[in-house]
Amino acid sequence: MGRIAILLDDRCHPKECQWECQAYCPVVRMGQECIVEGPTGKPVISETLCIGCGICIHKCPFDAIKILNTPQASESEIVHRYGYNGFRLYRLPVPPTRGIVGILGPNGTGKSTAARILAGLEVPNLGNYDAPASWERAAAKYRGTALQAHFQRLARGELRTAVKPQYIDRLSDERVTVAEYVGGTGARPRTALEAVGLASRADDPMPSLSGGELQLAAIARTLAAEADLYLFDEPSSYLDIVHRLEIARVLHRLGTEHGVIVVEHDLALLDYLAEKAHLFYGEEAAFGVVSHPMPMRSAVNTYLTGYLRDENIRFRETPVQFTAHPPKPAALRASRVVFGPLEKQFPSFRLRVGGGALTKGETVGVVGPNATGKTTFVKMLAGAEPPTAGTPPEGVTVSYKPQYLHATQPASLRDRITRLANDPGFDAAALERELVPALRLDGVLDVALPDLSGGELQRAAVALALARRSTLYLLDEPSAYLDSDERMAMARLVRRRVEREGATALVADHDVYFLDLACDGLMVFQPNPSDGVPGGRGEGPFTMREGMNRLLRGVEITFRRDPETLRPRINQENSVLDREQRAQGEYYYEPAA
Repeated sequence: MGRIAILLDDRCHPKECQWECQAYCPVVRMGQECIVEGPTGKPVISETLCIGCGICIHKCPFDAIKILNTPQASESEIVHRYGYNGFRLYRLPVPPTRGIVGILGPNGTGKSTAARILAGLEVPNLGNYDAPASWERAAAKYRGTALQAHFQRLARGELRTAVKPQYIDRLSDERVTVAEYVGGTGARPRTALEAVGLASRADDPMPSLSGGELQLAAIARTLAAEADLYLFDEPSSYLDIVHRLEIARVLHRLGTEHGVIVVEHDLALLDYLAEKAHLFYGEEAAFGVVSHPMPMRSAVNTYLTGYLRDENIRFRETPVQFTAHPPKPAALRASRVVFGPLEKQFPSFRLRVGGGALTKGETVGVVGPNATGKTTFVKMLAGAEPPTAGTPPEGVTVSYKPQYLHATQPASLRDRITRLANDPGFDAAALERELVPALRLDGVLDVALPDLSGGELQRAAVALALARRSTLYLLDEPSAYLDSDERMAMARLVRRRVEREGATALVADHDVYFLDLACDGLMVFQPNPSDGVPGGRGEGPFTMREGMNRLLRGVEITFRRDPETLRPRINQENSVLDREQRAQGEYYYEPAA
């Protein structure tokens, strides 16, 4: 068993503290240099002298230190290390020559680092962070394995790789047209744009694209490249459920002739895409360990149960459990929020939503393609967008988490909580007791909101929304920027909170696992062009079964439930189950209650 010490560089501010880590360290007090000032003016913690007491962790005012035991992998398996007290990655996925390999695991455990190394964008230092890294040493390290040949081809420049980057927000700064960004007017760029459905936007400037369209442009650019190995880092971000499935089909075709690696947090999509997968586990921003490859079904089930049998490693305390969704008995369905038909008219868009009722303790998902009015509907219920016709429900207290989050004030989450604590409608006790721990916000309470990552800001916004005592909770895309662990934890939290408070919630999202864990029913939005004006039509709520059938019927995709975990799984097209379920009109199969 090894011990590693991690210093989170962005949180450590030695000029704003009293060096409590050093002052309270018992080893330092005994006269040994366990914690000393490094060349950058920040502490350096000796992993050899550290006794693992944890005092420095609790005394650091910025939560910048982690001391961890690592029984999962030996030091000889380190692939890359960022400094003495920096993140380290153990092992690497095996790159395929043909077919699709999936990578799944929490954020901060090295998935993107591994992808960059396999793509040849970063040379692995094998743990020797203070010496120049080389492909020759990496190839020698993995002599006799597939990685040796891979690194040798990279060193000789014989392996062509194409990488779809993780973050696509910055693509809106590109001052070129879509066609120019993807690669010009050649046959491959044109084919790639047609494959992702962006051919009609080829001559439009990149800044004019929405988030989902930027993602499609990034995928098209990767497809247009002539490569031997393609790497897609989170290709589903910003895409609705329809586009996710369409892109999955495109990548399926690519994998028949080339090697493809996909890093993805949408487990249903990854399960459908990949033939086998590597699990990443470890501690966020501290270390990551790569499992041996395993069949895709086993990989997802292992990830959900949290026990890696062949390595005898448990990396999750509580297994993730899915359940079937039989309709609640009528006696328990007391209406909590009733809304009549609503309509919103824009110059180039018309939304119509039928009336419906939300019952006590019920969480309802809002699903459908982008640009069908889901966010507009949520805004009308929140009072942020006045309807053209109809009236939002009256006498209802609403807590609203918007789709897009912008933190401009330098205040921290703790400052925000302190200001809201005296508000009679704000449950500060529940926030401290349940929401902050469940959403893993303990370590960022004192970080300025603008300095939070996208996932941290998302979790903070959801925590603040759920802490308000309300009749109706409105959460617009709460799973954005979250890894699969965080999505499932949030789904269970939302459902538990709504049931306990006897409230109701509407959740607009695209992740099938998130919706399946969180929701009792669905509202379904579909495109509904009328009188030459594009628009959307919303209906429901329906039961989960009926709602998913309505949504998936137009996408021509069927789901079944895994017999071991009851998680939803996408059927392969034209498989026996796929044909049987289509014939029965059951696109989202629920086992009989």
